[in-house]
Amino acid sequence: MCYVIITGRSLAWLLLSIVAFMLIISGIMTPKWLLGQPVITNENNVTSFYVPSVGIYSRCLHMKNDVNNCASFSFYGLATSDTVYPKPWKASMFFLSLCAAVQFATILAGVMSCCVQAVFKKSLISLAGATQALGGLFGVLGLLLYPWGWGADRVKRLCGEYSEPYIPGECSIGWAFYVTAAGVALIFLTSAVSKAADKAANSDKVQFQVDEGKQLICLA
Repeated sequence: MCYVIITGRSLAWLLLSIVAFMLIISGIMTPKWLLGQPVITNENNVTSFYVPSVGIYSRCLHMKNDVNNCASFSFYGLATSDTVYPKPWKASMFFLSLCAAVQFATILAGVMSCCVQAVFKKSLISLAGATQALGGLFGVLGLLLYPWGWGADRVKRLCGEYSEPYIPGECSIGWAFYVTAAGVALIFLTSAVSKAADKAANSDKVQFQVDEGKQLICLA
């Protein structure tokens, strides 16, 4: 017999997991990891203000005719030339994508845990929480690898000759980096919350309602 068990803690764990996943995906997709010096142009008596930026696989530049162009520079993915797509950024992209994939898998496991409480006699929520911690480590590794690429020619053109690995030169760190870091930090929080969610899903209150024959069990 299939029991649907939903508790306040398990729901909070699932929602936090979704938020963490969305933060990481938003950070990866946004070309605002490094912000260059502001560019002020005056064409046809029209003054425009623009901040060029580069992300983990894309960049935003001010083009001719007062056009702002944001596009990917990793035309062939990880196979793109290292002179165009620095190796540390490729590695960072790989581990952050792996982190996001693991987080998405745990979200699916969280949804399944409402009906399937155990796999191979192990709590599904507990297994998902442990997997989240592993995914968080992948995310940390990805964040640490990204500044390693700040000595690449692409970054020097944006941030000046003084940019070196872990030294951004004239650039500043953009909000996308912090958003991704917040998502990775939230993963570790959700991993900790999973223990409370697992305990709530296997509590005496739940077992009492199971013994009464209820198939839909909702507890605060």
